[in-house]
Amino acid sequence: MSEKVKVNVVPHTHWDFEWYFSRYDAMIQFVHNMDEVFKALEDNVLEYYLIDGQMSIIDDYLEMCPEKEPLFKKNIESGKLFVGPWYTQTDELIVSGESIIRNLQLGMKLADKIGGYMNIGYLPDSFGQGQDMPKIYNGLNITRALFWRGLPSRLTNDRFFKWEASDGSIVNVLNINGGYFAGVPLIEDQKQLPEILNTLKGENTSEIVLPLGGDQRYVDFDIKEKLQQANEKFTSYEFVENNYPATFDELEEKNTGLDTLSGEFIDPSVSKIHRSIYSSRYDQKQFNDHLERLIIETLEPLMMMADKNEIPYKHGLIDKIWKIMSRNQAHDSAGGCNSDFTNEDIISRFKEAERLVNSEIDYLTRKMSISMDGSIENDLFVYNPQSYPIKKITEMEISTKFSDFKITDIDNKLVQFQSISKEKIYSGQVKRDTSEYEDDKYYYLNKVLVEVKVPAFSYVKYQISKSNDSLETSFGMDNVIENDKFKFEVNSNGSVTITNKLNNQKFDNALYFEDTGDEGDTYDYSPAYKNNIYSLNLENSVFKTVTGILENKMIINGEWNLPKDLKSRAANNCDTSIKYKLTVILKKNSNLIEFDLQINNTVKDHRLRVILNSAIENNYSYADTPFGFIKRKVIDENIADWKKLNYKEEPSSIYPMIHFVNAHNNKSSYTVYSKGVKEYEFVGSKFQSIALTLYRSVGFLGRPDLIRRPGVASGNQFKYIETPDSQLLRKLKFNFAIDLTKTSFDANKTVKEFHDYSIYLPHYQVQGLNKFTNILEYFVMNKLPRPINNFDYFNTKNINVEISTTQKLDNGVLVRLVNYSNEMVEGGKINSVSDLKVSYTDFNGDNKKKTSTGKEITVGNFNPGEIKTLVIEEN
Repeated sequence: MSEKVKVNVVPHTHWDFEWYFSRYDAMIQFVHNMDEVFKALEDNVLEYYLIDGQMSIIDDYLEMCPEKEPLFKKNIESGKLFVGPWYTQTDELIVSGESIIRNLQLGMKLADKIGGYMNIGYLPDSFGQGQDMPKIYNGLNITRALFWRGLPSRLTNDRFFKWEASDGSIVNVLNINGGYFAGVPLIEDQKQLPEILNTLKGENTSEIVLPLGGDQRYVDFDIKEKLQQANEKFTSYEFVENNYPATFDELEEKNTGLDTLSGEFIDPSVSKIHRSIYSSRYDQKQFNDHLERLIIETLEPLMMMADKNEIPYKHGLIDKIWKIMSRNQAHDSAGGCNSDFTNEDIISRFKEAERLVNSEIDYLTRKMSISMDGSIENDLFVYNPQSYPIKKITEMEISTKFSDFKITDIDNKLVQFQSISKEKIYSGQVKRDTSEYEDDKYYYLNKVLVEVKVPAFSYVKYQISKSNDSLETSFGMDNVIENDKFKFEVNSNGSVTITNKLNNQKFDNALYFEDTGDEGDTYDYSPAYKNNIYSLNLENSVFKTVTGILENKMIINGEWNLPKDLKSRAANNCDTSIKYKLTVILKKNSNLIEFDLQINNTVKDHRLRVILNSAIENNYSYADTPFGFIKRKVIDENIADWKKLNYKEEPSSIYPMIHFVNAHNNKSSYTVYSKGVKEYEFVGSKFQSIALTLYRSVGFLGRPDLIRRPGVASGNQFKYIETPDSQLLRKLKFNFAIDLTKTSFDANKTVKEFHDYSIYLPHYQVQGLNKFTNILEYFVMNKLPRPINNFDYFNTKNINVEISTTQKLDNGVLVRLVNYSNEMVEGGKINSVSDLKVSYTDFNGDNKKKTSTGKEITVGNFNPGEIKTLVIEEN
């Protein structure tokens, strides 16, 4: 008689804290649901129970029911109840690596307070698995992971395998091939069990894992009875209650010689992956990207600088901000596949986070500036919160009593700047009759570009004073701008030609736009059944050029005639227009051509993309991931027969990015950078052009029978949920740039170039004219008891890899260094004017591996994709 196959039944609930319902709907349901969970555990109706691996719902619950905390602790510590390790179940493909780490850290921290977390990377529903997850998990001492979506059967026929990242990090993975709801038929219809068990059974794995749960699923009080029935009916199986940690223990003990896989898993052959969700609700993705960069690159290191000067670091504030961000980065929330009222909550949370971030930056820059040793009226301070020197042309506002002014440095040398605009503003009490305003109470609000060079973790001080000379900025209406590296020309037919003056290479048809009908939903782009595609250029536009000492720019205003909806598109009736304003910027000494695009969207159910000609014949694309970059085929090998192969959706070559996508060969490299656009595709006869999806407009959460995704609707299969706000009928802004000056691709230098392009340098002018430079300016403020005169700290100007984060810990400063390259890199040196103690740790800054001391610390070689976390203390 053959041995029975063990079926590990894992009771759980997958509790989306928001989706097509609001966070508050789910919160009320969860509060009452937990009463049943605790009763089932207390009465031994359940042996074990998993609360979805995320702490945000428990955080909300304990805020309303704090008296229940002892029950959590009792059941967790007894090994019956499992929580964490996540704060929310993150998206893995379009949020930053640091965001993913903070999400886990928040979840672990909260779970530890109530008994501990399940030490498994549990993401049962994320829309694809990012290639960097094993190194993120290992950095936080996690060696096991579980997921459902994205794994193609051609890679392995087993459900238990090893997943390896580029740096050698490995996690043992359990793939719940049938989904986290696969076990529901055990309760509701056991006739389906043989087919389900066959799907879940791996080729080599000796046991089967059957997740018994579902979306917002209640407790199954009859589980023991149903298990008994299944054991009586299906005698070749042994159904037992279990939990994931114990199941992993058994699988690891019984299974050796596991398959080892690497890379990302975003294949739709077995499950929907929503390959084009990266462009749904662009407004939210742009907001998230902006705040991620502002928190990580500016706020956190600025707070560290302030702490060094006796302005205490507010760890609670940072935790609060990251909680808000983590809620918005949960897989549904980040995807934008929600009801309109849920998306309103998401935007509201982003606004809350933005206000907290900006207010703290404003407070710190003002407090430090007025407390500087020798600070006087009209001093202008510019801060660099990075650990390496920065030279950058940055925009700022300056208030002056005089119309013309000059900026000088501490050596009284003139500082180059360029005027953008000047506005005369009254500073006295407002009156209904403006003729009563007093002449001596006016001042000038100037927007200017200033070329600054700021040392690492420090500041520069400038002085603003009256000048008798006015700035010279030339204006024109030309269709050409250029600098020492590029010439950008709009031809008479509306096409664009870019010339790289360094090698005289011309890029014809270098930039245009493409508009197509979108009869998809908030999960997926899908072309309209009756579609017309429009190629849009800059013909009949109005040009304005600005020429200055720091930048030249071309402002292009125009409009595109397009169908207003799918009905008009089917008839090829262009019955509305989209007005646009495209600003092309060429800065002094910059390798980038920068683009700022503003449009007023008036069209429903469509997708707008910008097409950029790399002039390189491409077989592969290269895009950044949370902690690396990935090489992808420009066309999926099964694109022609995906329906025959029963794929769940078309394997379109639409891919995610964090901040850049690159094309290169052995002669040249072409990189597109973006602040918020997360989706690209290579198009053209030789895949020579890069299409960035700017945005999609759609009116339903889910639709059935899409061209790209046949079958039932995603989201809710039983109701059309309209999402008129997801049509994005409003003004939208986009920022992207291209670099076509390189002859080869270097991932670390590419990431560094994006940071230099995107980083914000906070600044503050000591002045009494304008009380509304920011909201906090209205509040009175004391200087620090002792003048600030010390910003000496370490610098990483001689580091050859990239800095992912700099943040204050209780025991020093945590710095994370990342080798984005797939090759070994010599890491370089950290330098300081004083002796440092540098410890190599896990991602939390704990578990010190080795320590070095001195004024110059060599960080050693970095393996391909390796991350090193350092804690730096001053000796």
